[in-house]
Amino acid sequence: MEEGNSIIYGLEHQTRALSPQYGESDAIRFLIGTQNLKPQANQVHVVELEEDTGALHTKVFKHEIGEIWHLRCSPHDVATLLTTHNAFDPNSSQCTMGVTIFKLPTVEVIPKDLDDLSAIQGRNAEDMELLKTITSEKPEEEIRCAEWHPTDPNRIGVVYEGSLRVHDVNTGAAVATTAPEGRARLKFTGGKWNPHQGHTQFAVLQDMHIKCYDTRADSNKPSWSIDNAHRQLARDLDFNPNRQFHLATAGDDAALNIWDYRNGKEPIFNRTDHSHWVWSVRYNSYHEQLLLTGSSDARALLTAAASVCRDLDDEAARLSQVLEDGVLQSYEQHEDSVYCAEWSAAEPWTFASLSYDARLVLSRVPRHFKYKILL
Repeated sequence: MEEGNSIIYGLEHQTRALSPQYGESDAIRFLIGTQNLKPQANQVHVVELEEDTGALHTKVFKHEIGEIWHLRCSPHDVATLLTTHNAFDPNSSQCTMGVTIFKLPTVEVIPKDLDDLSAIQGRNAEDMELLKTITSEKPEEEIRCAEWHPTDPNRIGVVYEGSLRVHDVNTGAAVATTAPEGRARLKFTGGKWNPHQGHTQFAVLQDMHIKCYDTRADSNKPSWSIDNAHRQLARDLDFNPNRQFHLATAGDDAALNIWDYRNGKEPIFNRTDHSHWVWSVRYNSYHEQLLLTGSSDARALLTAAASVCRDLDDEAARLSQVLEDGVLQSYEQHEDSVYCAEWSAAEPWTFASLSYDARLVLSRVPRHFKYKILL
């Protein structure tokens, strides 16, 4: 991929689910889930970027179980993924949601020879192996998302609209349940595992607030919380991979906030560079001062938060700020809401953004910012 040029991959159906292939350390791969209302029409696309040439290679798999609202690749097995999906049930005449774990028949995307290329070009969408489906006890209850446990391949956290449950992957049974107190409790809208604190905490978005629960036992009281993290609905969160008390949040107030949850009264970093709802926020796994956001203003932004990523006890680090805080680059190749923006799991300078108009844009951090960080 040449400096400054993004690569666009178009799909046939609308999309809002994207995940890097976390278990892959060599190839730059992303998985996309489609959101088509037609029965048995949805797919999972595996997209691989050939770094030297900028060529894209893809494979397409069937996802006949329903439209995909959320997708996560397993950090434990490169071929395993889970989808949060919605489908119309003709028996009950209503839509039901579920979480399904799949296994890809192959992780190879780039053909090894001409025979492989001919075979791929002549094939339609392939089948994935369905390993397990988890559904709500109440068919009408919405499922917001599902996240793999960071270290235990047999556990996933599932965020329902009224509770958080940790499920056993093999049996599907809930092994821990969290439901907030109060009759008029606000609904959950998403969440994520805390990669620190022994991997026992799961933080959820609850309207404008952030609540974090200990998953080792059933609980209805949070371990910590950030009230009024946003002036409107909180849409996404991501933990700083290097600083155990820092997390970033995004919301309908068009804001990107960074918090130290030990004192959550005010954010330690705040930007409102988007002009509409911010759906996604992600820390770079290697360089914590780089953050990605995606918004309904049809833009993905690369933002620097260097001022809150320095060690203030180190005088040299305190005096030298590698990047200036603020937007480094705006990516405007989309024409609809950017629901997801994700860093590559294999290459720290490459990322992808996905919009509802079925457009995946792969980009790289501009070279001069990269050199500022490295040199």
